[in-house]
Amino acid sequence: MTICEATDSDFPQLQDFLLPWENTCVTLCSNVRKKKEKLFIIKKDDQICGVFYLDKTLLFCIPEADKLTDLTPALKDFLQNKKVSCLNGEPKAGECFLAALQELGHTPYQTNYYNLMTLNTQPLPPPEKLSCDDEIKRCTSPENDIELLLPLQKMYMAKEVAPSGKLVTDLEAAAQLKSILKDQLCFALWTDGEIVAKANTNAIGFNYVQLGGVYTHPLFRKNYYAWNLVYTICTRVLKSGRKISLFVKEKNNPAHELYQRIGFVQGGKYEIAYFK
Repeated sequence: MTICEATDSDFPQLQDFLLPWENTCVTLCSNVRKKKEKLFIIKKDDQICGVFYLDKTLLFCIPEADKLTDLTPALKDFLQNKKVSCLNGEPKAGECFLAALQELGHTPYQTNYYNLMTLNTQPLPPPEKLSCDDEIKRCTSPENDIELLLPLQKMYMAKEVAPSGKLVTDLEAAAQLKSILKDQLCFALWTDGEIVAKANTNAIGFNYVQLGGVYTHPLFRKNYYAWNLVYTICTRVLKSGRKISLFVKEKNNPAHELYQRIGFVQGGKYEIAYFK
């Protein structure tokens, strides 16, 4: 088994390898689509059996990891002297990375567990229309929109993304928003001149888009705001010919119920492990 960094000539093969599993690893596919650096190929008998990206955050797709008995030793050799702060992916391959890191003396201090949900059909419209005081707008301007979106982004990151107890700073949230507004779809819901809910895409792959950043201020919930935002983004994405997937925390029952009502179907697991 060998692990090597991808070169320009590898990207067509990487795309073909990832396409059947794309809904589980849209961010990784986005990096391959953009031909980013720091992408690595796992090969056995000259055949691709896995792909991963490592820049402190480790994203991976190794569909048959449980059948690769020599995977963990190969990963251990590769990961020596590498910095991993966050490990993102499905559990089977994740166990191999975790075992390799454990042997190198690195243990996660927290792991978050998610369910994969996919929308392959037209979304169900919200059961109620917005009031005349409510309006959905697309956010595109870093100069104008970051400041307005910042409070909701910080609350979203603290609840859904950051490790427990970690303080999300204005700088971190603003950096996330800057990237989102530059490369992704981002919509906000205004009521009486104030942004009270938001949603965005996180990654655009070959045939899938990953939805994320869905958050409604606690004082404005139960008004179908999240449903309206998700419906807006989903209808737009589906018109482009792509499908939609997302990850939702296992214990976030209200979110599960919402996405199921919209038309998302659950299938698969996902984990994020955090390292110091």
